[in-house]
Amino acid sequence: MSVAPDTISPELRRGAFASFALHALLLCAVLIGLPLAQPPEPPPETAVDMVFQPESGPSAKAPAPAPTPAPARTATPVPARPAPSPPKPRPPEDTMPPPPPPPPPPPSPAAIRPPPTPPQPQRPSPSPTPAETLPLPPPPAPPPPAPTPAQPAPALAPKLPLPPVPAPPSPTAQPTPTANPAVSSPTLENTLERLRALARAQQHAPQARANPRPGGAPNPGGSPAADATAALSGAERGAIGEHVRPCWTSDPGAPELDRMSVLLTVTTDADGVVRHADVAAADQGRLSDPSLRAFAERAVRAVLSPDCANLPLPPRMLGKVNVLSFRFRP
Repeated sequence: MSVAPDTISPELRRGAFASFALHALLLCAVLIGLPLAQPPEPPPETAVDMVFQPESGPSAKAPAPAPTPAPARTATPVPARPAPSPPKPRPPEDTMPPPPPPPPPPPSPAAIRPPPTPPQPQRPSPSPTPAETLPLPPPPAPPPPAPTPAQPAPALAPKLPLPPVPAPPSPTAQPTPTANPAVSSPTLENTLERLRALARAQQHAPQARANPRPGGAPNPGGSPAADATAALSGAERGAIGEHVRPCWTSDPGAPELDRMSVLLTVTTDADGVVRHADVAAADQGRLSDPSLRAFAERAVRAVLSPDCANLPLPPRMLGKVNVLSFRFRP
């Protein structure tokens, strides 16, 4: 009775598959295990000793009886080893490539010998430091000197009378101040010279003089000051202006500097040196302007400067005090 394939139950199908798998595993185990079985060990071999009798030569004496030969030992035949059966072919297996050989271990530090270092020159051994010297004991104190016998004191000279003590100054009397030569300075000398020049100028009777014109040239005739200024020629005035110009300093940032001007009255001594300089009375009322006042102060400083005070006056004007009028313009 045949069973149709469609009527096989799943349990039977699983059992058949399991049986087939077990039989296949058993067959593989037999095929793989038989070639690996070790062949039987051969029986141990027995060694046979062979004894040979040495040949003896004929002796002069009576021949000795011939020894009876010992029965020869027969060697027992050694059974031949059975030829090993050829190994059965193994089923092809997936052979893995052999792992790469491990890298050689690095050489140990002891194996690597460093290059020999050149011998260093021997340094001179430092001189041994001297041991700390112990403080010496203090020297013994010298014995006290023997007392010397007292000598008789010399006779004292007669006392001289002391000079009389000067009487203290009365509180009302004041010491006269001594002149200190270090106090004198160019400023003090200039002040004294100015006072002397004014004293000499006051000795003459004052005369009225007219104010000079704004251009700087005074009116002809009049006071001696106007005459002194008018006595200068144009070249002499230009020489005086060039002489004073190096000492003149102006403020470039002052407003309307090109329009500023100031009239100065300058007094010179008999040597032509300026002893006094001041803003003329005609321009005194304009000094309320700060810019003009600073302009006038710079003009006065320029005339009184030690480098420019010695004016180049002509010889005819030397030997007397001169009062000149100068108008300063930038």
